[in-house]
Parts: sequence; C-alpha cells; structure tokens
Amino acid sequence: MVDRWLILIMTQFVSAAIGFTWGFVTGGTLFVYVGGFFFALGVFAATRWGYDRWKAKSKPKRRR
Repeated sequence: MVDRWLILIMTQFVSAAIGFTWGFVTGGTLFVYVGGFFFALGVFAATRWGYDRWKAKSKPKRRR
C-alpha cells in the first residue's frame, strides 16, 4: 500500500501542474502563482519525508 505522505506529495505536484497549465493557457498570473505555491509545498513535503526516512535509518537501534 502506498504511504499517505506519498499521496500528499503527488497531489501537490498534480495541483501545481494544473495551476501552471491553467495560468499559462488563460494568461492569468494568479494561477501561475498558485501553481508555484503548490509546487513549493510538494517540494517541501518530499524533502521532509526523505529527511525523516533517512533520519530513522541512521538512528542506532536501542537494545533492551
């Protein structure tokens, strides 16, 4: 099963693509800005997810 965080990341990039496309087709700069915002959120989410996964792997396991 796909992780929920990955679904969030994918939807952010899809929203950014839709915003960029609609902004360039209609000539509205507002939609380009909205697309850029969603793209930035997607990049932040992807890097944060990758950092958390890397951090979890590099932690030493606790012994009981």
